[in-house]
Amino acid sequence: MKVVDLVEEFSAELADSADASPRTAEFYRTDLREFAAFLSSKNVVEITDVKTGNVMDFRNHLLEEKRRPFTVYRKDAAVRRFLDWVRRSTDAPLDFDPIEPMHQPLDQKITFLEAEEAGRLLSFPVKKRDDARDAVMIRLMIETGVTVSEIRGVLRSDLDLEERQIQLGGHGSHLAPRALRLTPETVEALREYFDFRNDETPELIVGRAARPVVTSKSLQNAILKRCEQVGMPRVYPMMLRHTFAINILRRGATLNELKDALGVRDTTNIGVYKKFV
Repeated sequence: MKVVDLVEEFSAELADSADASPRTAEFYRTDLREFAAFLSSKNVVEITDVKTGNVMDFRNHLLEEKRRPFTVYRKDAAVRRFLDWVRRSTDAPLDFDPIEPMHQPLDQKITFLEAEEAGRLLSFPVKKRDDARDAVMIRLMIETGVTVSEIRGVLRSDLDLEERQIQLGGHGSHLAPRALRLTPETVEALREYFDFRNDETPELIVGRAARPVVTSKSLQNAILKRCEQVGMPRVYPMMLRHTFAINILRRGATLNELKDALGVRDTTNIGVYKKFV
């Protein structure tokens, strides 16, 4: 099977997919045609001849041409998604898993919390509803990797406290649906939070007058407030998502399992977490 033919087949399938906009599909087609042309210049024409080194060489080629980092990321993501499609959806054998990272992202810096730091962040006293809400929000971010925008849409009905489970990636989320287990400590924090609630608002995280939270910024500010309260440097929501990713790998999860737990479809950069394990 020739790389150029598979690129056209993948691009056509992507263009017909409801999950991709026409603009996204066209970007993929353009980027993958460039990848195929690069391979051809190296006398790599058949998909079975594509190796890990070819993917790395393509990225290095882009960097040598001084392409913008965003452009390199986009093209790299297109190549990996294409190769993953080849591996899963065709009979062409590949001797490597394109989801596995071959190098670290260009400039990605990972900051996360160790267990002691997470405990300190959660050490503020819980005396009223907003305290209990922030404790639940921080625990869920550390324990499930839920994003600050995603948690705004989580409903009470997405929780099953008896089964210690939460359903994420619901309507309106850009992340894939996934069900994750909760620790007994987080379940207890949720029960305490619900004891403070005397409203019928379906959303889990509420603001003043028990109304749904309108902006993610307000939740980020709530976390910063807790940092100041317990005497910690500023902690941002993405740091809590990084903490979840590293913790799950430290417990023995594979990159594919991490991909599912994070709810991501583009797996280009998640391997950067492995260096912290």
